[in-house]
Amino acid sequence: MTGKVVNFRRSDAPAEDPVEGCRRGDPEALRAVFVAHSPYLERLLMRVMGPTADVEDVLQNTFVAAIRAFPSFRGEAAVRTWLSRIAIRTAQERLRRAEHHRRGNLPDLEAVADQTPVGRERGVDARRQLDAVYRHLEKIGPKKRVAFVLHVMEGHSMEEVAALTGATRAATKSRVFWARRELLKRATHDPVLKELLPEAEA
Repeated sequence: MTGKVVNFRRSDAPAEDPVEGCRRGDPEALRAVFVAHSPYLERLLMRVMGPTADVEDVLQNTFVAAIRAFPSFRGEAAVRTWLSRIAIRTAQERLRRAEHHRRGNLPDLEAVADQTPVGRERGVDARRQLDAVYRHLEKIGPKKRVAFVLHVMEGHSMEEVAALTGATRAATKSRVFWARRELLKRATHDPVLKELLPEAEA
């Protein structure tokens, strides 16, 4: 009787952690991680940088920096948080060099307007207001601007913003305070934003 060869390899064995593959520089693992997190990172960069065509370049630079840094990633933070820190640092560098220019539309705001005339009018108003906000934010220093956007516009706590930007909580709170103050000062002279002042000051 011929003995049957038994295959002890389980077909349902857990797949390798993609982060381990990323540490080794495995292209498939890197691709899987980047595909999973790129929509969030792109949205984050659009909020931080405003409606600029440079977002795609900064996103690509973020991934390049992540590939170089993955071998030293120890998992103290979630991958998304770690990638967000790299993205924010990369965006700050771009903003600091003042190489970005406002251009393009605000595609993510299209959902604000519905198909009714009133809805379309409100959508246009929302786009004009956000456009004005970013126009004034461009006049504010990168560190203050980024802290303000993450805390006020994205809703992150001071502790989260401090962790994302690599700053202390005290420094983060100061940056948000001064950014808010500068923005409100500019808004008082902007007819598009005057109606938002009571809400902004709350």
